Amino acid sequence: LGPQRGVSASARSKSERSVAPRPPAMGCKQSRSAEYGGGGGGDDAPAKPGRAAPLSGTRAAWLDPPADDVLPWACGLGDGRLAASGIDGNVFVYSWERRALLGSFRAHQKAVNRMLPTATGLLFTASADATVKAWRIGKDRPSSSEGPPKRELTLEGHQMSVQAMALTGGASESDPVQLFTGSRDCTVRLWDVATGAQLQQNKILRNVITAVRHVPGQPSLVVQASEDLQLRLWDVRTRLAPVSAVPGGPNQLICLDVADDGSYVACGSKGFSRNNCEVKVFDLRKGLAQLAAEACADQTIEALRMIGRDRCAIASKDGCLRVLALPEVRLVEERGPGTAAYTALGVERRRERGP
Repeated sequence: LGPQRGVSASARSKSERSVAPRPPAMGCKQSRSAEYGGGGGGDDAPAKPGRAAPLSGTRAAWLDPPADDVLPWACGLGDGRLAASGIDGNVFVYSWERRALLGSFRAHQKAVNRMLPTATGLLFTASADATVKAWRIGKDRPSSSEGPPKRELTLEGHQMSVQAMALTGGASESDPVQLFTGSRDCTVRLWDVATGAQLQQNKILRNVITAVRHVPGQPSLVVQASEDLQLRLWDVRTRLAPVSAVPGGPNQLICLDVADDGSYVACGSKGFSRNNCEVKVFDLRKGLAQLAAEACADQTIEALRMIGRDRCAIASKDGCLRVLALPEVRLVEERGPGTAAYTALGVERRRERGP
């Protein structure tokens, strides 16, 4: 995106060599298209009425949207594919290069709120059905005549919708990989990824979790946002207790990401006007001290992803995709408004071309 030429973004965004489904209106269903249909204009496809041009220096490709669904989350899978999750419990897998929908599978009976790919080839899905599952998705199609992907784990314990998750640990062979999850039941929980066993939990009244992210370079640290307007930093080594908690401001922080060097966290807020929809930056090295805040959108910022050392992309309900310089929160580029709200933003970094 923009100056970050090594980045691809998808799922309601358009960027260099990216593949993105057409965004349906937020909360609306679309008529069912051909199952597993691919296609959609390539890099040189003419712009269609009502569509803004892509960000400068980028190329865009459009695909038909998934059948009868709205997409709350998207992520790169690290192997030339991207995944988008649906509110009906489906997971859709696309190819970046082929500009095609490879297939889909039913992961949950209710909405898939979040997905988290791992370096070992697993895809974790967190759902409104209060469970988390781990899937091993094949390289060619995520579903075939042989059936859906293999489900390797089902984590049960949350009492309400699971809203967010992050991996911790793995710094050494003696440091096992664990999964940190947060739910609308006001609990955060820690799970053993190898066995699926719950290791710890912590419940804080009114701590309805909205977003979590692992802190790079700190295997045990996770930063978390909440509907109680607090921003918390957790250390899984301290019996799952928050080591810092600061007010996040008058507007709910609903999405966040952490700088590559772990120095700061950038958060996007919920709102219905320019004054409410802010990006805020907090210093992780100084007890979550606020570094900057800037109104950046006209409606809720649904997704925020780091796309480089000092850049993030945000997608919002006002139909705009924006690139911001951090930590000062300065607008670098803007695309939109489009014909519908953005609901998700997925990023995959290309190693051969830099961060």
